[in-house]
Amino acid sequence: MLIVQLFNQTFAKVEKALPRLARLGASHVLISPPQKSHSSRSWWARYQPVDFRRIEGPLGNLQQLQSLCRAAHNKGLTVVVDAVIHHLSNESRYLHSRGQHIVAAQYPHFSTPDLRGVHQLGKGRGLPILNTDSPWVRSQLRDYLHWLHSLGVGGFRFDSAKHLDPHLFPYLLSGLPPLLAFGELVYARPQDFPPAYWQSMKAYDFPLAHSIKRAFAPGGDLGSLVTPTALWGPRSIPFVNHHDLIRNRSGFAHFRVDDLRDRQLAHVYLLGRAEGIPLVYGNDLRYAEVKAGMQFHRHCLGQGLEWVCVTRSLLAWKRGSRALAAINKGAQPATLETRLEAGVYQNLVSGRSFPLQGALTLAGRGAVLLVREG
Repeated sequence: MLIVQLFNQTFAKVEKALPRLARLGASHVLISPPQKSHSSRSWWARYQPVDFRRIEGPLGNLQQLQSLCRAAHNKGLTVVVDAVIHHLSNESRYLHSRGQHIVAAQYPHFSTPDLRGVHQLGKGRGLPILNTDSPWVRSQLRDYLHWLHSLGVGGFRFDSAKHLDPHLFPYLLSGLPPLLAFGELVYARPQDFPPAYWQSMKAYDFPLAHSIKRAFAPGGDLGSLVTPTALWGPRSIPFVNHHDLIRNRSGFAHFRVDDLRDRQLAHVYLLGRAEGIPLVYGNDLRYAEVKAGMQFHRHCLGQGLEWVCVTRSLLAWKRGSRALAAINKGAQPATLETRLEAGVYQNLVSGRSFPLQGALTLAGRGAVLLVREG
């Protein structure tokens, strides 16, 4: 399984991208929140819901979302929706507040008693928080998710999950078949994740992202990525990049690999691993390492991992006996013993095929993803 996030793209544009995503090996496509939201056309407005009973806005309408879901199903892909269920829009037409106090609120299906206060995010007006202890609010959110599923949606990314009661999610998802659900739980250490969340969802692997950042930083140790601090196993949605790391660089600086070339190399590590369900940010599909990594990930599903070279600047591992990933963070070329079966191998990064028997020389600041032909 592999997720591609096509952030803030219209449903029609996402639908056009499906054939390419299928060829690259994606299994799921994550789209931005589809419900009626703040009237601004800016990306952040999609994260301020107004009406969970209407699919409309700059991304498209109900019919276009249904068309996307049908097309995805026909291509063997699953649509995952970014679900914003923690708060609502702070537009003055709906909300009158003073600081952290809500004076009055009126939305199509919620009003002042359905809110529990204001969530302050940096500067500017805060966002009104839904009172998820209210049976009415809970039923509306559950109906929204079930309605999306009836339209063909097969998964959810829960925005601001860290701020929601983990015991809410079993109720919201009850009655639905097993599907991909994961949350935005921003913790740098695995032990900080509240265990109750694992009953209902996976999570962004922020601990691994922090490990990757440290390893690829100047003077960092790639060898630390053999046993990184990470969620591991089926709970993990690992990533190198996603929309929050781009749109809020200061807030997520703890997890973002700063240098572009290092981010490209980090994707080789991300997609060459055997753990979790990796997520790729759509804008990164322009890079050869990312596209090759997706193909390598699909090729190596079910194969074990064996480390063959581990130093501070060089990391290489086999997936089975006929595939290898290697990263050279250093500036100078490096030679390593691959331990692969002899044969003709294709480097998915460059597209070049060549005979290989034993050693391989890796360019400085370079990476390879090798699979045996035939």
